[in-house]
Amino acid sequence: MKLTLHKIKWTKKSGILIIGICVIGILLNISVRYYRGTSLYQYANPISLFLFYGGVLWSLVNTIVLVSKYKNELKSNILWIILSALPVLYLIAMIAIAFVFDYELEQNF
Repeated sequence: MKLTLHKIKWTKKSGILIIGICVIGILLNISVRYYRGTSLYQYANPISLFLFYGGVLWSLVNTIVLVSKYKNELKSNILWIILSALPVLYLIAMIAIAFVFDYELEQNF
């Protein structure tokens, strides 16, 4: 089975683009930390946050569009739906981990 990107619809292709935008936002934020206090950090940090959270928001919207568009064919499109939802799932997992560790720290004191 030969998979070509020409046959895939734009809503499915954008899932890959969304993940790339979120990863670029994360990597930019990590690489800019060393320049804290400089003008580079002043400009690059908001850009990285905008890229990441914009990608998460776009991921949420695209996942809702994919689920509503392919409601009858969910089994054949589950890969694209999960791929599109990865940034949202990542953010939810990180928030849950932060809450769990914060709760454990409070119980120890």
